Amino acid sequence: MEVREAIQSRRSVGRVKQDPVPKEIVEEILNSAVHAPNHKITEPWRFHVFTGKGRGEFARARAETARLMAVAEGEEEEYIAGRASRERKKAFRAPVVITVISKGGRDEVETLENYAACAAAVQNMQLTAHALGLATIWRTGPVAYHPYMRGFFGLENDDRVAAYLYLGYAEETQRPRKREPVSDWTVWHEG
Repeated sequence: MEVREAIQSRRSVGRVKQDPVPKEIVEEILNSAVHAPNHKITEPWRFHVFTGKGRGEFARARAETARLMAVAEGEEEEYIAGRASRERKKAFRAPVVITVISKGGRDEVETLENYAACAAAVQNMQLTAHALGLATIWRTGPVAYHPYMRGFFGLENDDRVAAYLYLGYAEETQRPRKREPVSDWTVWHEG
């Protein structure tokens, strides 16, 4: 697939089949990530790949995080269990879940640049997956940033979750998306 076509036709797909994705394909997708631009070649990305029953580990951490958040917010016990259950199920919405971690830098600027590099890495992964006939959706949300999840992933001070990338084979053909023309968002400064 030509790169321009891949960029313009890629979609976020929330519903995928539970068919396993071969490990070699996941490794190819991961390999595309490390070719993203990163200032000073910091290589700030770290990856946690959850497949098969390994997703259970991720599901338990998500559920516990949701429970802790609900308790802290003063929710009633019956709602706490439901919230934890809904969060647990999210770990199983795709046969592969890749958590992309952005390592903190030596200072605030490098930390910010590292996060931007990880965002570019995730886009590389999505485009590669799309070119290989797979579907992805990039998610995070409050659970991703909670101290419990930080501990689960062993994050240090300025490390952060950049993405939960869900990966699988699309259940149905995706419809084209509409985007506003770039001219709506561009200011030219010409001499």
